[in-house]
Amino acid sequence: MASIDFSLTDKIVLVTGAGKGIGKEIALACAAAGADIVAGSRTVSEVEQVAEEVRKTGQRAEAWQLDVAEVSSIETFVGKTLDTFGRIDVLVNNAGVNKVQPALDCTEEDFDYIVDVNFKGTFFMSQMVAKSMIEGGVRGRIINISSQVGVVGGPLRAPYSGAKGAVCLLTKSLAAEWAPHGITVNSVAPTVTRTPLSEGALKNPEFQRMVTENVLMGRIAEPEEIAAAVIYLASDIAGMVTGHTHLVDGGWTAV
Repeated sequence: MASIDFSLTDKIVLVTGAGKGIGKEIALACAAAGADIVAGSRTVSEVEQVAEEVRKTGQRAEAWQLDVAEVSSIETFVGKTLDTFGRIDVLVNNAGVNKVQPALDCTEEDFDYIVDVNFKGTFFMSQMVAKSMIEGGVRGRIINISSQVGVVGGPLRAPYSGAKGAVCLLTKSLAAEWAPHGITVNSVAPTVTRTPLSEGALKNPEFQRMVTENVLMGRIAEPEEIAAAVIYLASDIAGMVTGHTHLVDGGWTAV
C-alpha cells in the first residue's frame, strides 16, 4: 500500500492576499509542510512579517506587493517569482474583498472593485502561473479560495456572492482545460471564518446567532481549518482531485 504523504517539501507555493487572516495561515501552514513561500499583498509590511515568520521555520520566503485587480501587477509579481525561484508548484488564489450592503445601494465602483479582486484577479493570476507551469513541465496545483456564499448565495453581498460563484465555475473550466498538462485546479469554499475581515460582523450578536444556528457544528471556522484543506489539495496525494469545490462550512450547506 502506498504511503499517504501530505508533505510539500521542495514545493514553491505562491499565496495571494497572504498578509493576514486565511492567507497568512495558508502561507504558514504550507511552510510547516515543507514549502518555500512567495507571499503577495497590497500591504507590503504585512506580507514581510509573514515572510519573516516563514524564514524562522527554516524555509525560504519572499514578500512583494501585489494588487490582483491590476494585470500589470500580476505580471510583475509572477515574473519576480520565476526569476527568484525558477518555477511555481502551487498557486493559492486567496486575495479577496467584500462590502456588505443591500444590492440596491451597490455602486458601479463597488461592483467593479469586488469583481476585479475576487474574479478577474483569480483568472489572470491562474492564467499566468499555469502558462509557466506548462512551459516548465510542472504538474502543478491551483487552489482558488471561493466562499460558502459562492455556492448557496446570501443577502447583502450580491457582487461578492456572484464573483465567488464565478470562481467555482472558473475552477471547473480551467480544470478541464489544463488536466492534459497534469495541472489540477480546485476551490476551497469556507463558511464564516475568524479573520480581520469578519471581525466587525462577529461583534454583532444577531450575526453570531445566525451563524451558529446555520452551521451544524455550532461555531465559526478557524483559519487553520481552511489551511488544512489547502494543504490536502496542494499535496501529491490529491492528484486525482480536480474541478472540485471543497466546502469547509461545518455543514451549513448540508441541510
